[in-house]
Amino acid sequence: MTPHSIMKKLFLWVCLCVPFLAGAQAQPFPTRAITLIVPFAAGGPADIHTRAVVEEASKALGQTIVVENKPGASGTNGALTLLRAPADGYTLALLTSTLYREPHLTKVKYDPLKDFAYILLMSDYTQGVAVRADAPWKTWQEFVADAALRPNKINVGVNGIIGAPRIVMEEAADASSVQLNMIPYKGDSEIVNALLGGHLDAAPLSGIATAYIDDGKLRYLALLTENRVKRYPTVPTLKEGGIDVWMSSPYGVGAPSGTDPARLRILHDAFKRGLESPASQRAMQQLNQLMYYRNQEDYRSYVVQTFAQEKVRVERLRKKGLLD
Repeated sequence: MTPHSIMKKLFLWVCLCVPFLAGAQAQPFPTRAITLIVPFAAGGPADIHTRAVVEEASKALGQTIVVENKPGASGTNGALTLLRAPADGYTLALLTSTLYREPHLTKVKYDPLKDFAYILLMSDYTQGVAVRADAPWKTWQEFVADAALRPNKINVGVNGIIGAPRIVMEEAADASSVQLNMIPYKGDSEIVNALLGGHLDAAPLSGIATAYIDDGKLRYLALLTENRVKRYPTVPTLKEGGIDVWMSSPYGVGAPSGTDPARLRILHDAFKRGLESPASQRAMQQLNQLMYYRNQEDYRSYVVQTFAQEKVRVERLRKKGLLD
């Protein structure tokens, strides 16, 4: 066989293979239903908003997105599910701020900087210290004055053992020189029921409290935000009372690390469309939440920055004896 004939056969082989390879790379996505893990109980603010986003994102993808609730583990069950899932874009999870704090508190199975592909950040909560409408305290100052007389006797419900609400309430109590009895729950909907039922005295709650505040069943003593919010202009922030504590805890959508970038882009575009949809906007307005959109690159930068900040925060809280 001459060199010329070898080259000719090689050329023919390449011509035959290229269309096949191109076809393999151009396989459509998605071709079946996608599962999205929400690591909170059904009926909570993140669950309500995410379902509104998913409604429009499913239309954009042409496939159903199935929401699966897996509460517990301080909101990290979604991340844990991604560790075991194939990196094919068909298993996604709602990722929460606990993801960047927990590795500094205990040994975990995941590395938030390596194990996940971040698709987009979506929304942030507006949190406040909620009490029943008939509670004896009208202000945060009255609340902590009573707590000072009864250390660890005032019961505060928090979402998760090491979630952002628990951390912020520990910081606020420490800054106010009081001790509160923190009781962890799996989700905000459970906390609301316990608070309304008289099993709790107070709780840091986000948008799930809005309907009950409007109905006159709950009220906020103070907001856990950096600034006052439009919906409750008369409710002060803790910062206004000299307690330099506030909460930012946005959530977003992620996939297993190693997922095809082309599929991540498709997912990003679909979820962004869902996030900007009227249904999503209505849900955020109802829940008194803020739009916190970040694209893939900016989401990744946020994770790196927040992971470093949480390390410093945890070290500070440990020195004060506020964390085990």
